[in-house]
Amino acid sequence: MNDDRPTVTTTVEGAVGYVTFDRPTDANALDLPTSRALEAAVEAMGADERVRAVVLRGNGRVFCAGGDLAAMVGEDDRSAYLRELVDSAHRAVEAMQVLPKPLIVAVQGAAAGIGFSFALGADLVVATESAKFVTAYTSVGLTPDGGMSWLLPRAVGQQRALDLIVSGRPLPAPEARDWGIVGRLCADDALDATVAEVAGSLADRPMTAIGEARRLVRSSWERPLSAHLEAEAESISSIVATEEAGDHIARFLKR
Repeated sequence: MNDDRPTVTTTVEGAVGYVTFDRPTDANALDLPTSRALEAAVEAMGADERVRAVVLRGNGRVFCAGGDLAAMVGEDDRSAYLRELVDSAHRAVEAMQVLPKPLIVAVQGAAAGIGFSFALGADLVVATESAKFVTAYTSVGLTPDGGMSWLLPRAVGQQRALDLIVSGRPLPAPEARDWGIVGRLCADDALDATVAEVAGSLADRPMTAIGEARRLVRSSWERPLSAHLEAEAESISSIVATEEAGDHIARFLKR
């Protein structure tokens, strides 16, 4: 394999930006170059004015198998290497959280370890029926990263989160949908088409409102209701004056 080959690729199709893990022979596991490339790609998608919806996906049979354990073991100072890897990955996670546009994660095969964390940070997860979600960390003697120990309890509750993290058991996609992790299930051969349809639909919606709405939801954990009500009031009173909101309100009233 050519070492110069990009491990994360980006494309823009219409108004949809695709960020693709491209290490299929390594199950799209995250090593340091891949983590850095992901960080840069997410930030670029956030800044690209052509892009109104972002898709994170993996090339090959697996979405993302988590951290690259072989790369970690090969380092003389595993602790220093892993800290650098995680710091970079966490910057990517933070960039995903503050995107001013919707984020879709497409999962086939498995979303394991930090791959699962990436899915938890999405606005919408589209998964194939045979996909599975695996915390993985404690199975190899490690602890969660990528925000999993923060995101998973908020998504499914503390006891379910502990069940998955402590036991390491795989969560099949249909069960993940029942738990609220997966938003759309599709046949194994329909992932690309389903994702393109969903992303295209979201890209047609008012992006400023979506960006503000996702910011409000994601910041709601950080403050009491009284402060959040003020944030909502400030947001909606500001956004109603925008041209985008005016156009959409006028269209609605015409109907």
